[in-house]
Parts: sequence; C-alpha cells; structure tokens
Amino acid sequence: MSATAPISSDVIIVGAGLAGTATAILLSRQGIRVTLIDRWATYPACFKAEKLEPDQIELLRKFDLLSALTPGAGHIRVILIAEGGRILHAQRREQFGILYQDMVNPLRARLGRDVNFKIGRVQDIVTSADVQRVTLVGGDECTARLVVLACGVSTLQARLGLAKHVIQKDQSLAFGFTIARTDGQPFPFDALTYYPTGCAERVAFLTLFLVGTTMRANLFVYWAPGETHATNFAREPRRELSRILPKLTRAIGDFDVVTNVESSRIDLYQMDGYRQPGLVLMADAFQGVCPTTGTGISRVLTDVDVLCHECVPHWLSTPGMSAEKIGSFYDNVRKRETDEHSLVGAWGNRQMAVNGGLPWMARRLQRRWRKRFAG
Repeated sequence: MSATAPISSDVIIVGAGLAGTATAILLSRQGIRVTLIDRWATYPACFKAEKLEPDQIELLRKFDLLSALTPGAGHIRVILIAEGGRILHAQRREQFGILYQDMVNPLRARLGRDVNFKIGRVQDIVTSADVQRVTLVGGDECTARLVVLACGVSTLQARLGLAKHVIQKDQSLAFGFTIARTDGQPFPFDALTYYPTGCAERVAFLTLFLVGTTMRANLFVYWAPGETHATNFAREPRRELSRILPKLTRAIGDFDVVTNVESSRIDLYQMDGYRQPGLVLMADAFQGVCPTTGTGISRVLTDVDVLCHECVPHWLSTPGMSAEKIGSFYDNVRKRETDEHSLVGAWGNRQMAVNGGLPWMARRLQRRWRKRFAG
C-alpha cells in the first residue's frame, strides 16, 4: 500500500476491553486520532480479573482513570491471611474488588467524541511499513498508520502469520462465585486469603474480597478442566470447599455459596512472529497470564503506559511504521520485566501448590512462618 494513501485515523485499536479502551483514552488526550473497534456496544458480563492491586491502582491514578471505577467497587484496606483454620496475619494493603465488565464499561463512558468507536467484527487486517487497512464484516474499511491488537487471542493472529507458543497448557483453573454467611451477618473482614496446608489437592489459594457489599470468592487450582475435581466443584462448590479446605469455616464462619460458579481455564503462552511492521500486540493478545500471580492488570496497564507515553507519540512523529520502530515497545525494559515477572511467578506458584518434593515442602513451611510472624 502506498505511503501516500489516505488514512482515516492515526491508530486503529482492535478490542475495547480494559487495554484497548484505556489506550484509546490516553492517546486521544494527546490529540492522536483513534478508531476503536469492538463487537459489543456494552461489554458483557465476563469472569476475568476482579480485583485491583496497589500497583494497578497507582497506574490508574496516574492515568486519571481510577475515579471512574471506584464508586461501585469494594474498597479493601486490610487483608487477613489464613491457613489451617487460623488467621496468621492482618496485612494492610489497598485493593478494590470490582468485576471486569464494571471496569470496562465506565471507562468506555470516558471515551471522548474524538474517538471513533465502531461496533463490528474485524474480518481482515493488511499491514505494511506505511499504512494499515482493517476490514470489518460487511465490508466497512478503516485505514491508519498503526494497528493495535488488544483483543486477546483470536483468528486474527493466525491471519497475520502469528503463532501461539504454549508455555504451559492448562496452567491453572479459576473459579468465581459469591458467598454469604448462613447467619445473615456480614463477614468481619474486607478481604481474606486462605492457603492450603499441603499440596495433595493442588490448590493455590482461595481469596475472598468485597465487591460492592457482597463477598466475592476466587479459587485458583491446578486441575485440568475435565477432571473429576473440576466437575464436582462446579456442581457442589460448598461441599467441595469443605473437602479441599476442611478448616475454612473456623476462619470465616459458616457460609453458603449463593451464585452459580463461573470458571476460566488458563494456558500460559506467548505469540511468535510478533515483530511486524504497522502492528502491535498488547496484553493478552501478546502473552497469557496466570491469575494466581495477581499481575494480569499490571501487565495490561504497563503495556498501556509504555505504548501511550513512550512509543506511539514518538513513532507518529516520523514517517513509516517499520518493524524496527515497533520493536521498541517489545524491548522496553519495564514491559519486559513485567512480562517476565508474570511468567516466573506463575511457575513458582504452580510448583508451590503441586510439588511434593522436600525443597517445596520447605518453601511452604517458610511461607507459613513468614506470614505468621509478618506483623
């Protein structure tokens, strides 16, 4: 495609989840023309990240976006750490409990009129070192100097010659549900993280946290989706929690599971062949993340920060959009460190939960004593 071909935007972003929407807002504030494409006008209910950690809160404050998310969120100030039916430590740590769609939709409401938000499905993307063309189902076409994929893994990557390199298949399995005390009283804590005492059940941990005024539960395990443990938990979550965490009620009181159980299967992966002209992969479109690390939104917001403040404005200031130019995003030190930290943490958490060898037994014991005497 000719460098003199007309373009409709400076940047086209495919995917208006947290990554794509935040990127569109920050770029448009700098006067960059953005087209944002997603198949949903309103982001639907989705079991994904449900909690904001301190580093994520600080980045959202930096972006002046935190105030859009907090009105309906659960504000957490102290997290109880428990194991074996006992509270080991009370950790002062600011978090917010918020469902993923309740992060995305308020940010979409912050999109300025200068963002061209198009509802539709992307059928094809043609890239070059100058101008990129995106075709929607139905024939509508958009052109830009840069295309950003923020849509997770889809058929688009394969069409662009990208391959998904699986680092760990079935890395973990996440369950999400809401609980309530059987006596009708509120739980006497904002958040609690409960660890198993051994590795027989292959459980990472259970985390409980306020979302609004309800107590949300996320259980992270290392089971394959089709095995008996996973099937039984989806059917009888209260019974199975008593089996795999038998002293849980000593720490939190008797409770019921009051919603259906949602689940999410997680693979660890990274895309191959991503250094291409005119194209950037960010967040889950580039690399998978295990939720046990708590780094999913950290990776998203770090990518947003690096792309919007260190890369795109600089790229647009000179002609062309070569693969070498775009490589500065993937080579950015903060991005590389955040991605690597996420992968290393995922491996360590899995070993801590499933490895019965003496070194990992010692690490579990060390964790128990460290948390017990953390105060």
